[in-house]
Amino acid sequence: MFSPSMAWLSSRSLILGIGFTFITVSTALQAQSAVMVVDAFNKKVHVAADAQSKRPVGGMAKIATAMVTLDWADASHVGVGVLATVPAYAFQISDAGSIGLQPGDQATLRDLIYATMMSSDNIAAITLGDFVGRDHLARLQRTGHPMEEFVRQMNQLAKREGARATHFTNPHGLENSRPLPYSTAADIARLGIYAVSRPALRFYTNQSNRSITIYRAGQQISVALTNTNQLLGVDRIDGVKAANTARSGGCVVLSAEKPASVQLQADNTSLIYRHRMVVVVIGSASPFEEGRALLQQGWAAYDRWLAAGRPITDKRQMLDHF
Repeated sequence: MFSPSMAWLSSRSLILGIGFTFITVSTALQAQSAVMVVDAFNKKVHVAADAQSKRPVGGMAKIATAMVTLDWADASHVGVGVLATVPAYAFQISDAGSIGLQPGDQATLRDLIYATMMSSDNIAAITLGDFVGRDHLARLQRTGHPMEEFVRQMNQLAKREGARATHFTNPHGLENSRPLPYSTAADIARLGIYAVSRPALRFYTNQSNRSITIYRAGQQISVALTNTNQLLGVDRIDGVKAANTARSGGCVVLSAEKPASVQLQADNTSLIYRHRMVVVVIGSASPFEEGRALLQQGWAAYDRWLAAGRPITDKRQMLDHF
């Protein structure tokens, strides 16, 4: 069983530059945080520290919640415009949430994903889990609790994407279930890369503000959402998720893409290279400050790597190793 104290046992080092050099952590980084900076297209790790330490990740679980929902919407051909009802049991699991949802309220899956990813609303996440889990059980002609079925799908998604040191226990990320949910910076990077590979998910995470509609007792209520990711629009950052719980500390997954570059080949053909970086910070007192500094550090290492011809001299440089 995972113990939160396990998170602090690993020695700290950073992985930088072309030659994959281990150096001591910069004082700019929080002593307790786990970090990873990885190229989303090549899966080359440019900065890492404690990236394989199992620890609470709080609302980072909502990335998996959104992705399971979007995958279900595609596979079922139902889409995200269908209405879901807020279950009464949601309020036995979580507080009232950040946007004021009440038992019996309805909202589209689309708006619930916005609330889950932008405002980190726990009731919205539970409602997604209830709806998708219930539908999945019905299609399989199985009995069971919809939330347990949804969490099973979250863990299947994690395993499929190589996040094998991850165990989710709920769709919202609160540490009020046993055993405690946990993951690693490397695994959250894997899920973050999968998320940003889906244009639909990026649309849910790259907006600073948005209004959604709640249907309550025949009335339509407009609710304004504010994205908790304070770095949107800074240094080309367009996502993905910020979160903070008592056990996880400050967490953020950042994604940023630079303009593509074109390389002329000897046969006069051209290769187009896209450049996207994913940054993961877990357990920081200053996740946004740390995340931005790591993004800049990652791009600098990435540019040196490109200039050297993209060498891979050690499999430990790749995300698959972590």
